[in-house]
Amino acid sequence: MSVTAIARRYAEALADVAIDRNQVEQIDAELRVFSEMIRSNRELYDLFASPIVSQTDKLKVLEALISRVGTGKLTANLLRTMLGHYRLQHASEVYEQFRREINERKGLITAEVTTASEVGAAEQAKLGSTLEKLTGKRVEFKFKTDPALIGGVVTRVGSVVYDGSVRTQLKEIKEKLTSGETV
Repeated sequence: MSVTAIARRYAEALADVAIDRNQVEQIDAELRVFSEMIRSNRELYDLFASPIVSQTDKLKVLEALISRVGTGKLTANLLRTMLGHYRLQHASEVYEQFRREINERKGLITAEVTTASEVGAAEQAKLGSTLEKLTGKRVEFKFKTDPALIGGVVTRVGSVVYDGSVRTQLKEIKEKLTSGETV
């Protein structure tokens, strides 16, 4: 089973409990902190992924981290459960799936928008309106710039990519010219 599928199972169960207990924001913040610790510290990731390090030693490290961060009971129980199933090194994936699950339940999608230069507020609002009409959901944006695009915009919503970049258009023209098609 893939890491994404496993992470999704943990995330769905966690979302159910977080919503039932009205602790979505708290769990989100705690899991984000913990997943960032593992993502940014290779030694910590390797420790939890290692088959050589005993579960007892891993649990001692985990308990120290839980105590240090001040993690709540639900998040701590999730982390202990993941450790018991040899999955703690995948906390970042669980966090990402948890965010997706919560957003999906709120009717919110995340769109990753890449442009050649910064996008102004008016353009962001117009793009948001267009994507909301296209998807039927509220849209949360993550903007980044990539000067290699030359112009235009590349938008990723889930697994769907809308590529309106000048770079891609020029590439398509070049391919047509080299294959002998008319442009």
